[in-house]
Amino acid sequence: MFKIIIIYEAFFLFFWNALYFSSSDVENLFHERILAAIYIFLSTMALGFVVVYIIYISAKMSGFLDKIRKIKDPRKNI
Repeated sequence: MFKIIIIYEAFFLFFWNALYFSSSDVENLFHERILAAIYIFLSTMALGFVVVYIIYISAKMSGFLDKIRKIKDPRKNI
């Protein structure tokens, strides 16, 4: 899990630095705070996706999802 988080953090750090230092037009178009906010938003979204996906894969591999699917729905009259 930590390897995936580190890979995503490194990717978004590289993306942010490439965007920020690519040309001087970017510095004029965006302010430093807006780029930081975009970076924080994208990296948080990616990390949240990774955590949810890892929980899903772990539940699937352990057989926990099969146990949950076998539980009958109490709202339905059988």
